[in-house]
Amino acid sequence: IALECILLLILQQIAAPGPQESADDSPGIALAWKAHQIIRSRFHLPLSTAVLAKELHCNADYLGRVYRRTFRLTLTEAIHRQRVLAAEKLLISNSLSLTEVARQCGFSDTSYFRQIFRKHTGLTPAGWKQRYCKEHINS
Repeated sequence: IALECILLLILQQIAAPGPQESADDSPGIALAWKAHQIIRSRFHLPLSTAVLAKELHCNADYLGRVYRRTFRLTLTEAIHRQRVLAAEKLLISNSLSLTEVARQCGFSDTSYFRQIFRKHTGLTPAGWKQRYCKEHINS
């Protein structure tokens, strides 16, 4: 949790308007942070740029632009990252099936979950679990 706080402080500094940015950007930054909080708390539910924009009462393209400018990620990348982080924890802490891990992390399709997990970690979920167990449990 301490690392998450440090990361949030760093991101706030990065996102703070610099001399080249106008104060007019602050509503966009606030919107990006609201989207960020929704992603962190509701990643396991059906989430998309359109869903976030509707909930935040704004245009999806605008939300995507301000989010990317603030966090250097697209909304989809942020959702996937949050889901993969949750999946990593579930894979090592439970004996759930891959389908159940995928479902609990917001993926309705197990093969798509595998694809996104591999893209973000460089390993399949099974490979990641094996590697984690080998490095942390057998040492």
